[in-house]
Amino acid sequence: MKDGTGIAKNTAILYGRMIVLLVISLYTTRIVLEALGVVDYGLYNVVGGVVVAIGFLTGTMNTSSARFIAVALGKGDRADMHFTFSNILIVNILLSVLVVIVSETIGLWLLYEKMSIPEDRMSAALWVYQLSILTVVMNILSITYNACIIAHERMKAFAYITLIDGGGKLVVAFALLHVESVDRLVLYACLIFLIHLIDQVIYVAYCCRNFEETSVRLIFESEKFKSILRFISWAAYGSFVSIGFTQGLNILLNIFCGPAVNAARAISVQIQTYVNMFTNNFQVAINPRIMKSMATGDSEEVKQLLKLSSKMSFSLLCIVGLPLIFIVPNVLELWLGTFPEHTVTFVRLMIVISIFSSVANPLRIINQAEGNIKKFQLCECTVLLLIVPISYFGLKLTNIPEIVFIVHLIVELVAHVVRVWIVLPKIQLPWTTYLKATYLPLVIVFALTMVAGALLSNHLSEGIPNRVVLMLAVEAVFLILTITIGLDKRERMSIRSFIQKKKHKS
Repeated sequence: MKDGTGIAKNTAILYGRMIVLLVISLYTTRIVLEALGVVDYGLYNVVGGVVVAIGFLTGTMNTSSARFIAVALGKGDRADMHFTFSNILIVNILLSVLVVIVSETIGLWLLYEKMSIPEDRMSAALWVYQLSILTVVMNILSITYNACIIAHERMKAFAYITLIDGGGKLVVAFALLHVESVDRLVLYACLIFLIHLIDQVIYVAYCCRNFEETSVRLIFESEKFKSILRFISWAAYGSFVSIGFTQGLNILLNIFCGPAVNAARAISVQIQTYVNMFTNNFQVAINPRIMKSMATGDSEEVKQLLKLSSKMSFSLLCIVGLPLIFIVPNVLELWLGTFPEHTVTFVRLMIVISIFSSVANPLRIINQAEGNIKKFQLCECTVLLLIVPISYFGLKLTNIPEIVFIVHLIVELVAHVVRVWIVLPKIQLPWTTYLKATYLPLVIVFALTMVAGALLSNHLSEGIPNRVVLMLAVEAVFLILTITIGLDKRERMSIRSFIQKKKHKS
């Protein structure tokens, strides 16, 4: 595979960024909560969250923008790069106008009529709301520039800019502690807006200086604009479905089991988010390479990248998730002290769902790079939507909240069959080869590690030292099984060669 070290380097940079930002974020949250107090902190999050919900398409736009720019880069056509960048920027401008219209009509109605806000804090809430709108608009307009940095694989610049953002927010948090004469909530909203503005100026300045396609005037090209808009529309359908079954399960759990179960699910989702971060960074690093290889028609390279991305995404989640499955009660006790019933099983099931969902990403990226996503989105999303009605009947029959996660896992496995059926023919890869070389080895490693972990857990008593031993043992079993079963001969030789080179250098 060409330039695998570049992917490894970019992944390492993104992991370093993630760890630093995670530490900064946790500490910043603590300081801001102390400075604002519980009411104002909750007010900031719920009011700002209305605008974020309205602007949920930003995630779709980010992925879609990166796709078009990476494909244009892969083709090496400068004119196409200019047209692509300009028309994506035009789409983003139109989207930002739509967000402003919806936010200043439906959003304001929600703020005044439906949200529970103390009367004496309504003025401050309005400040937060309007500044949140401006922030979302800025983020939408800068999506094209962010996507350029990712498509060009300049992960170091991306990491530095996001670290500046995290550091700026930490400074703002400390500043709040030393301000008495002004409304801290309004000041916090203003300063966070200023941090975002500085971020976007840096993004734009960096791109205009380094990437030729970003420094030209806007050029409208109707066919390019239509293809981008068509692609984004189908990608947005996937976002709607994701929100639909996520919120649908929340509502079902509330109806059948009550708010305490919703709290348990909220905690499990938070843990799942942190676990997923360990594979998201790798995927951000490898996705542009997959798209460029598809654009150049290098099917052999795409097949190798599919295998690499699937195995690495799955393995990275297993490295973090499998030990956590066996020590969840201890982690929750250390973190929260007391926690709602069902939280332990919810966390375990959601980690398993995340592990098996991770192999979907490279198939989605290949399909996006190929460009014809209508069939994929219709079939995958239709299958995933079945999670809600099947969960409804499951809860009605059993009234056991865990049933919704079991349904989710089963439907996810069915959806993966659909993805394989649609995507593999596009790169001339037989499904039997995919199963034998990629998917089945991962499933076998996962299953054997779970069995070994369960046996070890039964023979080790409770207590922190034994839990640490269990965690390390599960890690060791997983790594041994991955090397012996999960990797093929060529992959083992590559790792051996890499280690030997490192030894010689040292």
